[in-house]
Amino acid sequence: MLLKGLALSLASSMAWCILFNVPVRTIFAGGVAGMVGFLVYSLLPLLNAEVLLSTFVSAAIVSLLSQVMSIYLRVPSTNFSVAGIIPLVPGSMAYKSMLAFVNDDYVAGITLATKTLMVAGAIASGLIFGISVVTIVKGARHAGKRAQRN
Repeated sequence: MLLKGLALSLASSMAWCILFNVPVRTIFAGGVAGMVGFLVYSLLPLLNAEVLLSTFVSAAIVSLLSQVMSIYLRVPSTNFSVAGIIPLVPGSMAYKSMLAFVNDDYVAGITLATKTLMVAGAIASGLIFGISVVTIVKGARHAGKRAQRN
């Protein structure tokens, strides 16, 4: 089951890259970012992690991986980070939330909508965390070089 999920996350992330015209040489790297994010998301619950924590950690790892790949491949990191979070997006949860509202089950709709927004917030927070870590590391490295010149 995990191998099927990894293959589908690789394919969906690569399809997203193709759809949005990223450079051809970076399509596979975008797929790898999505596959790594899904792998982390799938393995953390085995360590008794909640859905929000596993979503946050996997989004942060996708963000860090995207920053590193953008340096090596010399393209913007959004090519990888957007494609990498595609397998993490809670689309079915949002659909079930809207379906509950349509079926006049407002309590279930509000519950599912709240969970959907929390997962989306975890994805956004993880992406911001990864970017912040790389920015801090770059800033500390350049600050050390400035201190040596003076």
